[in-house]
Amino acid sequence: MPERRGRWPRPALLATLLAASMLALSACVSIPDSGPVNAGLSLSEDNSGSNVAFNPEGPERGATQQGILKGFIASFTSATGGYAISKQFLSQAFSTKWDPRQSVLVRSGAPQISPVDDTKLSYSFDTTGTVDGSGAYSQSSQSFTLPFSFVKEGGQWRISAAPDGIVLADQTFERIFRQYPVYFFAPDNQYLVPDIRWYPSGTASTRIVTALLAGPPDWLKGAAFSRFPDGTKLSDASSVVTQVEGVAEVDLSKEALEASARDRQYMYLQLTESLRSVPSISQVSLSIQGTPVQIDDLGAAAPQVDMSVDSQALVLRKNEFGFYANNRVADLAGISSKVIALTPKDATLSSDQQEVAVLGSAGVSLVRKSGAPVLIDPRPDLIAPSLDEDGYLWSVPASAPNSIIVFDSNGTQHSISAKLQDGSQMVSLEVSREGARVVMLLSTPTGPRLMVAAILRNEKLEPTGLGPAIVDVSLGNGVAVDATWVDQWTVATLITADGESRVELFAIGGQKTALSSLIPSRQIVGGNKGKDGLRVVGRDDSAIYTWGGSSWQSSKVPVDFVATQR
Repeated sequence: MPERRGRWPRPALLATLLAASMLALSACVSIPDSGPVNAGLSLSEDNSGSNVAFNPEGPERGATQQGILKGFIASFTSATGGYAISKQFLSQAFSTKWDPRQSVLVRSGAPQISPVDDTKLSYSFDTTGTVDGSGAYSQSSQSFTLPFSFVKEGGQWRISAAPDGIVLADQTFERIFRQYPVYFFAPDNQYLVPDIRWYPSGTASTRIVTALLAGPPDWLKGAAFSRFPDGTKLSDASSVVTQVEGVAEVDLSKEALEASARDRQYMYLQLTESLRSVPSISQVSLSIQGTPVQIDDLGAAAPQVDMSVDSQALVLRKNEFGFYANNRVADLAGISSKVIALTPKDATLSSDQQEVAVLGSAGVSLVRKSGAPVLIDPRPDLIAPSLDEDGYLWSVPASAPNSIIVFDSNGTQHSISAKLQDGSQMVSLEVSREGARVVMLLSTPTGPRLMVAAILRNEKLEPTGLGPAIVDVSLGNGVAVDATWVDQWTVATLITADGESRVELFAIGGQKTALSSLIPSRQIVGGNKGKDGLRVVGRDDSAIYTWGGSSWQSSKVPVDFVATQR
């Protein structure tokens, strides 16, 4: 895995540690619920559903095949004991073969049960989404017909054959399952990259750790890495013990002994940040083959989990470029005047605020505090450029979406083949703040299309390509306008149709949320605090609109554009 020293000091990720003597005894460290900008974020504004308890009943004596099937489906609401109640509906031989964790089909509408013959029934329904065995969620509108076979045991009907996995109504799924981030390292080791998984709350801690030990999913391979040695697993694969005091005890197999002291710190960081979202866990205790492991704080070397930007909007307004507040624009020293001289149409500010990628009349230029602006990409028809944390500038013409070029600090070009649909146009391209993923909004012959993919890099951290898309969805009718990152795991799209614009949020590995519509708009830019940090620029009034909890609120401040901050 590529190694790289940080360019800037990083704040510590773990805000609260137990005393050193306690560390030596149990390697138990608290998971803070507050702290610096790199503290993990809550995944949901309403986590009440994760505490809902269901108590389905086992099979009734004398129940018909249809009654057994209905009871079996109803029992999927309880994962206790490895779906012990569900297995009561199965024949003795089949109960050991059925795997309930293989998948979840999220059902919409009413199902239909139909007889096939004397010992078979079918169960038909439509879905809104699916969850695979690893906990990865996919939106999926499909129709399913599942076969079930029956046999009598002791004079009672039992299911002798059924598909692996479970089926849950959409509202029930949202009450039982919760989304959890599983964290891996970006190639430069400076940032953590989340991959969202969906698990029932009762088994979440075990499955989160199991997912970590399995390594990055296919879509993130080559863009994110794990620090657990190959072959590491839970020493007791049946559970991660969460004690009454809120301590998750994680005991790893002997393969973990191969990790260096620094890698153990990184392993521990992956564990604590990934388990942070489990409400019942406040501390993590790490051991290897039963022996507690002492973990020292990473301190300034700790990678960031989440990156915040300046809360003020960075704008071009009345021929001034800078941060807007109190009816004035505060210049960026050594930068603002150079940006204005380029007749800017859009811009992206680097995370250290030392350079700006500018789309101007001559093309895409790079502006630094020291020295004159440098024209990086003179091609025509360019869209707004993006920057990443490894010092690369991303640029592409709207009319040639497969001609993405990434420029390093010396202007050296690296071509990226995206293999996008013929006849499409690139509307927006933005690299995530940690630099491991990219969101693209396209205009295609069949309508707007949203894609999110991982960025593949070589040992020199040079971008070499894009991985398979984790998000690839058509956005219906309308005109594709813009897209942006909302937070670590969410992107937003701006689409205009029928005289108004709509903003939709797409959780990567999660569900879609539609915000209320607003006047026709021409730009959307992310900030801090999720959707509350979004800024939309009106097409006709050029005012900045922000989300007010249930609707969009106008600032009545006209701007030429809002620049992206990294």
